[in-house]
Amino acid sequence: MKVIIVGGGNVGYIAAETICDIHDVLVIEKDDQTAESVKSRLNVSVLHEDGTNPKNLQYALETHDADIIISTLDDDAANLFICMFAKSLSPDIRTIASINNPDFLIENSSGVDVIISPEVITARKMYHLATLENAVDFEDIESLGLSIAIFAVEKWHDIVGKIVMDIDSSAGFAIFGVYRDDSLYLEVDSMEVHPGDRVCVIGTLDGLEEFNRIIGIEEESREFTILGGSVVGMILAKLLAGDSVRRYVKILEKNHERCVELSKNLEGVSIVNADYTEPEVQTQENVFKSDCTISTSHQDDTNLLMCMSAQKFNARKIVSRYFKKEYQDIFTFTGLESIIGYHKIVSNEITKCTVSDEMAIIRLKNHNELFFKHTVNSGSKLLNVRNGDIKMPPSIRIVALRRDGELCFPRQDVKFTEGDEVIVFTNVTKESELIKVFGKNLSE
Repeated sequence: MKVIIVGGGNVGYIAAETICDIHDVLVIEKDDQTAESVKSRLNVSVLHEDGTNPKNLQYALETHDADIIISTLDDDAANLFICMFAKSLSPDIRTIASINNPDFLIENSSGVDVIISPEVITARKMYHLATLENAVDFEDIESLGLSIAIFAVEKWHDIVGKIVMDIDSSAGFAIFGVYRDDSLYLEVDSMEVHPGDRVCVIGTLDGLEEFNRIIGIEEESREFTILGGSVVGMILAKLLAGDSVRRYVKILEKNHERCVELSKNLEGVSIVNADYTEPEVQTQENVFKSDCTISTSHQDDTNLLMCMSAQKFNARKIVSRYFKKEYQDIFTFTGLESIIGYHKIVSNEITKCTVSDEMAIIRLKNHNELFFKHTVNSGSKLLNVRNGDIKMPPSIRIVALRRDGELCFPRQDVKFTEGDEVIVFTNVTKESELIKVFGKNLSE
């Protein structure tokens, strides 16, 4: 497909990087330095013009003959305008707008097919990581009604020493992988769970909550401290204070005007006007004594500093965001796991919007770890074959099945029939290995 991306900044660059090896991409960028950076680093075409100018936009649409346009400027109103203008010129084009302010999340907006908000998605991920006491990573697949979480196993957990297939599984979840000693294992049914393992689980939200309880909860999370009254911090506080569980939620924000704004928009949340980077404030407000400390600043160095301080004071759980890719290794080196990368958020959302489920639904921790969908038909090697009879390489695992609109997690005796939609997880890099299992009708 042919794709136009308006804006080569943070979101635009990540979007182009994600799909440039799959689609024919044109980036429209007016800034000299940014345009040159995109052109020199990525396999894309670059139009060095102002993408908000209707004349430039019309020229790009006509010459590139785009199937999709993605507007990623910092100005939310401009992104909506660009999508609406593109739709007026080309009614069949798919329009995607990136927004920062949740007030611009307009449902059923004429001219905008998809609105993605990295800020809202980050807040939702933080919410699930904060409320699932044992989870260190979380992803949503809304199109399938499924979620994925990675759970950390400690030596006191109830599942230590159990064989994976013997864990009391409900209909709501399935264990599909285990990270151990920096390696990912997918043939896990006969594995014994060890302390230090990171168990990968797919399921409904209720199913993941059930697995969280099965692992064992030392103490339920009830008290949450949010560092920074950013958009993410505000949305997160609203989610934590707004569900059915009684919680104590506190936000620390040093900007007085922002505190006033937060007070107007939040109920049931304690708002403290103070600089949370100051040791005195940390002591007075018991910043690191809550059940979960969450850093939502826009500054990576501030988030890193607060996380390291939380570690020093043995905070029970720490959740943070980061923007620059380079900070991922730094956070990981310090032992922090519940970290949310801006580039991963954007990359996964762009994948969902522009890549078919048969190619990729969502990625997990590493670039080559992805989920995709395979539809069983006359050309599929799965047709009329039982799950347990498939000679599956160790790098591929069938994790879920949708049949007649109903989702399940197939056991070994399930026979695949025509029309089944099989959800597959793999970290394979060779197409030939996938074709051996699923047949030549598999998407590249």
